[in-house]
Amino acid sequence: MDLNLVWAALAGAVLGSLADWLFMGVIFHGRYQVYPEVWRPGTQERGRIIAAQGLALVTAGAFVALASKLHQTDLYGALKLAAMIWLIAPLPLLVANAMFIKIDHLITATHAAGWLAKLLLIAAATAWFLR
Repeated sequence: MDLNLVWAALAGAVLGSLADWLFMGVIFHGRYQVYPEVWRPGTQERGRIIAAQGLALVTAGAFVALASKLHQTDLYGALKLAAMIWLIAPLPLLVANAMFIKIDHLITATHAAGWLAKLLLIAAATAWFLR
């Protein structure tokens, strides 16, 4: 196994986690309470945060593996792949959820922007380590 794949996935996971923190935890933080009945009580946040970080690692690892398999490891190719993945999965999912789940539209927009930022940062890490 190429060690650069591992480094790219780890760097992507760290950068993706920072994007999650900013877009899904800091920006419009007060808007989560517009519909407080939608959210679970925050008594066991640590376990959920750890699980979310594990998912960030899975996301980054899968992106790096896909980019490598498709030979999209240059910056342009990786960024293009990130944008296409965003259009295929997170954006439609978030918009569809917003149509049926009572959630503030600014939260939906921020989560969509956060997913795009996360994928673009993972793409940049992929291009950096696999160039």
